Amino acid sequence: MLVMEHTWVLTQTPCTLPVLRYCRSCGRTVPFFDTSIRRHNANGKNIYRFAIYKCERDHTWNEKLAIYKSFTEHVEVPEQETMAENLALPVLPVLDYKEQGVQEVRITIESADARYRLDKLLASRLDGWSRSQIVQKIKDGRIRVNQREAKPSAILSASDVIVIVIG
Repeated sequence: MLVMEHTWVLTQTPCTLPVLRYCRSCGRTVPFFDTSIRRHNANGKNIYRFAIYKCERDHTWNEKLAIYKSFTEHVEVPEQETMAENLALPVLPVLDYKEQGVQEVRITIESADARYRLDKLLASRLDGWSRSQIVQKIKDGRIRVNQREAKPSAILSASDVIVIVIG
């Protein structure tokens, strides 16, 4: 059996490309740049995490990254996951792998400094399969995490091993 192995480091890096948005202060659409500053606001029930962007004239725009539920035990359970575009990870050409006779792809997560959903991560990194196809393969057991069946919404962590059966 031909197996392709990869090791990924999941890091949430700020986007260096500008985001074009309308700036109310400038009165036109301008590029906003990520300042790498993160802000947290709370209202008693929820904790909001924002990325702060600035235009060329130092006007700010805050992008909501995540919403966390707060509890009396001070435990944070994310309600909504975010995943920054991770350009350091390779895009895996699964259809090319299939043509080359690869039956299985193993991805070892070396470290993860943010929350990454299995289906969203694979949809952004597997070329040739749509997210709905990936979700179906996860449900069918053809994509497994740590040799067990997983849900498409499974959160990945360090030392997880994702096995993708291609053939």
